[in-house]
Formats: sequence, structure tokens, C-alpha cells
Amino acid sequence: MFTKSKVCLSLALAFSSTVVVAKTTNDIEKITVTANKIEQSIENVLATVTVIERDAIEKSNVRDLPSLLEKVAGIDVVRRGGQGQNSSLFVRGASSSHSLIIIDGVKVGAASTGYKSISTVPLNSIERIEIIKGSRAAWYGSDALAGVIHIFTRNGDSSSVSLNTGSNNYKNAQLAYSVVGDNYSIALNAGYEDTDGYDVTSALALDTDGYTNKNIGLNAVYTSQQFGEFGFIAQHSEGDVAYDHAFGGDDLQEFEAYQSALRWQKQSGRVLQKLQFSIAKDKDFNTMSEPSEWHKPSNYETDRQEFNYLLNHQVSDEIDVNVGADWQQEKLDESVNAWAGPTDPVSGFTDESRENLGVYIGGYVDKKRIKLNAVARIDDNSDFGNNTTYNLSLGVPINEQVQLRASHGTGFKAPSFNDASSIWGNNPDLQPEESQSSEIGATLALEGASINFAIFKNDIDNLISWGAGIPENIAKAKIKGIEVTSQFTLIGFDNQLNLAHIDAKDGDTDKALVLRSENTVNWTVAKQFNAWNIALELDYRSSSTSYSGTYLPGYSLWHLSANYQMLNNLSFNFRVDNISDKTYVTDVFHSDWQTGDVLSFYQGASRQVHAGIRYNF
Repeated sequence: MFTKSKVCLSLALAFSSTVVVAKTTNDIEKITVTANKIEQSIENVLATVTVIERDAIEKSNVRDLPSLLEKVAGIDVVRRGGQGQNSSLFVRGASSSHSLIIIDGVKVGAASTGYKSISTVPLNSIERIEIIKGSRAAWYGSDALAGVIHIFTRNGDSSSVSLNTGSNNYKNAQLAYSVVGDNYSIALNAGYEDTDGYDVTSALALDTDGYTNKNIGLNAVYTSQQFGEFGFIAQHSEGDVAYDHAFGGDDLQEFEAYQSALRWQKQSGRVLQKLQFSIAKDKDFNTMSEPSEWHKPSNYETDRQEFNYLLNHQVSDEIDVNVGADWQQEKLDESVNAWAGPTDPVSGFTDESRENLGVYIGGYVDKKRIKLNAVARIDDNSDFGNNTTYNLSLGVPINEQVQLRASHGTGFKAPSFNDASSIWGNNPDLQPEESQSSEIGATLALEGASINFAIFKNDIDNLISWGAGIPENIAKAKIKGIEVTSQFTLIGFDNQLNLAHIDAKDGDTDKALVLRSENTVNWTVAKQFNAWNIALELDYRSSSTSYSGTYLPGYSLWHLSANYQMLNNLSFNFRVDNISDKTYVTDVFHSDWQTGDVLSFYQGASRQVHAGIRYNF
């Protein structure tokens, strides 16, 4: 029997499909460099790809990365508070640790937990985001079971300064500056963001949970006709975020993150070579805003080094071959666990470092009547041995407007340091989590609109869960779903309608996985009125359950965004989030450990109003 939300989603799917058959877009010619590590048009990738450009980021007027990503079909973000607060990122129903986050080709995130907190990535530093859904482990190794989110920092040829303010004493200042010469370019970006925030939990002492972020970045490129292109990229951010603690413990996190990369590439006839060396740090210092005498702060720091090499040979106009290798080292030896005993490692981990070497080969065929992608990879991990992955994809262009595709791939996720070597409970015999994923999709591109449709399935085995007092490979997940991304024009209004139905269940109990909304809808209706561009947005999430088994009601939020071009180089922006001031909860914060009664929830943000100006020069 269908629930009300399933009926609504089915009607929306039918409506979207009807409109798109009548009118469609030409968005298909966008280029991605993430999917197969070479520059390709999206139609040749044979995967579900979303590209978000800087112009779209600025027009949306959202203030953080989670707000941007949760509008993408198949991505659900569960916030535990406002800006800077911890968020869970579910790509096609998989957990946060099953999606790889990279910035300028550099893997980022905490090796201790095995994933990247996206809430503190400064939005002002982002030029472009490429999102590839489906397993990409055959190209990237561990973590890419559900997809890859690749963030490119500012590298444009324009300069701008902007100021914004709003609810909860919000303040934001941004600067982007670039210089372009005949054979070089230099792009700088800097930002400052501060807010008092709001009380992110219910039924506790009233307080505000604020957030501050200071960031700066550089992107420099020099091109030599003889020696190729040389580049240097660096991005640094630091700040603090306040949060609540049910037992009076740590309630303030001071964070620091940076990554830098030296890169080289050269095209010699039909052969392209790319080389990159990078370093990255993710540091979280957990303390109290008002430390007590007994308080001991902890510091968790991941230091990462990477080396990547790629050789692409264009065998003919229709065939490309890729050969690549990458090496990575992760270290936690600078971490400090405040409660480690006298005989424990200070870091809190019995194993403080690991290395991984991966090699892969891929072939890409682009013929008029058929497209083929095939890649195979082997990873040698110093802690977990060898892991082999592959991906096979087929594309069939029906005509100039319609293309069908199908793919199947495998993936793996190496155990995090928390699971494999924490002093509070570890299992050195853990094995990597493994996945088998498949997708069937279709792309339609007509004159006034576009639609991308995908049916997918992802079976994940050897999932790590706590068994007899230690983490063990005892769980499994079965995920299947449908996604629709569409753009169309209806009675003069531009529409972006993204829909997803995801059935994510425990493979043993057949119960729904926690915090996963079965149905999500994101709908934006925009219109240009002379110098004004106005957009109305709907975000819908169906109900879910928390880790404590508590029912979390679904909710719908409406937002309004406006941009006004006052002068050629001067614009005004305005945004209202949660127009109706709806009260809703996103997760359980604290339960009575004896009775199971919920004592406190994470609260969604009330109505927020923000405005600002931007000057381009």
C-alpha cells in the first residue's frame, strides 16, 4: 500500500516527465574532469553527474555547503544545528563515510572518523563543484562507494568584493582577486564569516551555538610552451564552532584545515601527462567554552600526503586509454587524547599511520552508435592488504536528444582508525567494507528543457558495526532507488525539479536505515524581471527514524532568494530561509539511557533573513 509521500512523489515524477517531453535543455555539453580523471563532456561519462558553477552558487544566496548540496537529487543532508554544526551527508542512502570528498584533487577529512565534515568548508572559496554519483572506487580507491564530491577552489578571471549581514548577528565579508597574463594567472580568495547562531537543541539551558570561519586561498598557474603547465594551489581555513553537550563536557571545537598541491601537466601530441603532489591537514581541538578544573581538551589531527600520476593516450579520435598511480600516507601521531592512560599512546590510537598505493587502467570508447567505459584498479594498503575494484559502463545514443546508459562497479571502504586502532575498542582483524553497485539511466536534451533519470542499486557487505564489545564486519545494507533531475520552462518561469525515492534497509533485519528520508523533493521556480531575478524554493524531506528508534516527522521548507543588478558592477542580494518559520527537528540529541525517553532534539533553524551587496571589478 502506498503512503501519502510515495503518491506525491509519483505524481511529481509524472509531471516532470510530461513537461520535459514537451520542452527540454541543452545543458549536456558541460565538461567534467572528475568522473574519469580526464576532461570529458558529461554525455561521455556514463554516470549521473551534477556540476555547480560559481554563478549558480552566487545566485542561490545560500550561506554554506550543506545548503547547496542538499538541493541535488539523491543527496540528503541531516543537520545537527546551524552553520558549522555537524552534518551527515547521505549520497543515495549510503553513509557519510561512503562518499569521497576531495578539494582541488586532494583527499580531505579526518582519518580517525573516515569522513569529511562539510559544514566548515567555506562557500566563498568554491569556484565549481562536480558531483559524480555511483561507485568510483575503480578510479579513486577507498571511500568512493556511493560517489565523489570534488570541490574546485576559486580560479576565475574576475574580481569581486561582497558584504552580507542578517539574522543571529550574521556577518560575512568576501574578496576574490585575479590577475591574468599571457602565460600565467593568479587568483586569490579570502573570507570572514561569523554568526551568534541559535540554540541547536531543545529542552536544555537556553544558549546560542555560534560559528566563526576565517579563510584564504591561492591558485597560481604558469604555462610554458616547451615544458607544459605548472600550478600551485593552497587553501587554508580556521575558526570555531559552539555546540551542546548533554553531560557538561566539551562544547567548543576549534578547527583548522588546509591543503596545498603542486601540479604539472603536459600535452605531447596525443599523450597527456599529469603529476600532482599534495599535503593536507584536518585538525579539531575539542574543549569547553568555560573550562572546569577537571577538564582535559582533546586534539584530533590528520596529516596526509599524496602523490598522483596519470598518463592519457588518445589512441584515435574514438578511443582513449588511461594509466594512473597514486600513493597516500595518513598519520595521526600529532593527535592528543586527553583521557589516554599512562600506558596508552598519547594519540589514542594503537596504529598511528598507514599507506596506500593504487594503480589503475581505463579505456574509453566514443563511437557514434555506442560508448564504452571500462576501468580496473588494485590497491595495496599497509594495514588491510590488496583490494581490487572495477567499473564497466555502456552508453547507447538513441538520437541527438536521447541517450541510454548502464553501469556496474565494485567499491571498498578501508576501516577508519577509530574502528581499527582506537584505545577505547578496536579490532585489528577488521576487513574493508565492500560494495556492488549498478545503475540504469537515461538523458533527454531537447530545445527548452532537460531530464536525467536513474535507477540504481547498491549492496554493501562487511559493514562495520559494534558486536561483542568491539567493531566487527557483521552488518550489511541494501539500497535501491530512483532519481530524476529536470530543468524546464513553464509559462515563462524557469524550473529546476529534483526528486529522489530511496529505499535504504539493513540487509539482515530489513529495517530502514536510520536518518534516511525515503522521499526528497527540491523545486526551484525562478523568473527574471528586468534587473531582478527572483526564485522561490521548496525543500521536502519525508519522515525517518533516529538511532534511538525515535520517529522523526517529515517536513517542507520554503525559501525565497532575490538578486537585483543595481549597476553594471554592483548587485544586491537577499534571501529568506524557512519563510513560514516552521518548527521541525532533524535528529535526537539526548535520551534517557534507562527508559529510552527522548529528552532533547536537534532543532532546525527558524526563519532566517540575510542581505548583502557585491561589487565586481
